[in-house]
Amino acid sequence: MEVEFQTGRDKMVLLTLNRREFRGTPAKFGYLPEEHVWIETRRVARDVDYIAFNLFLDPTALVAKFQESVRSCAGCAGIVIDLRGNPGGIGILAMGLAGYFIDKPDQKLGTMYMRDLPLKFVVNPRPPVFEGKLAVLIDGLSASTSEIFAGGMQDLNRARIFGSRSAGAALPSMIERLPDGDGFQYAAASYKSESGKVLEGVGVTPDEPVALTRAALLAGHDPVLDAAIRWIEDAGTQEKASRETSLKGIQTQ
Repeated sequence: MEVEFQTGRDKMVLLTLNRREFRGTPAKFGYLPEEHVWIETRRVARDVDYIAFNLFLDPTALVAKFQESVRSCAGCAGIVIDLRGNPGGIGILAMGLAGYFIDKPDQKLGTMYMRDLPLKFVVNPRPPVFEGKLAVLIDGLSASTSEIFAGGMQDLNRARIFGSRSAGAALPSMIERLPDGDGFQYAAASYKSESGKVLEGVGVTPDEPVALTRAALLAGHDPVLDAAIRWIEDAGTQEKASRETSLKGIQTQ
């Protein structure tokens, strides 16, 4: 397949691209078409871990890998969760993953208001809980469960959000199979974050807006990730200085 691209020097070039196998493992959920789910974990700084995944699907594999990464970084200064481009998936997974970072029981990300009763997105600790800094990256393609997780953790003051405003497509939906075989998808409830914010049509607003520019990408940089790492490292430096000041005060008494 031939595709025309614009180079960093603003010249148009024609490149031949070869098709590759889908990344990740196939997963099915309801009437949704088969999706391939992947999760990537790596150390991005001396004391900062990075977790990215493309969908809130395939709970068994996703949660196991997520848990392994969080617990292997128990003593780290911080963790970055990258939800950019993640359109969501199974809503209850937001509660499960949030539990690795919340140390108090019965905390809520928000509430889903259905016709008969409200469904609260309650988070309970999943020991050992990670106590370091938590940064969440979002963009205009972060939707649904990604927004529930990011917005909820922001309301609980447990995470700092970086990037650009999310999609504003947070309503839960149902898919019905029509007689001709087509699928009909429709919203089945409303949703508000714990602080009362309506995410549908509004999205999650980052605490620190950061633009991902073409120039930065061409230079091999990710400004959003860089900003999150810088915040974690700066916070660690400030905490260390505070502890040292406290120790000096004790010693001089």
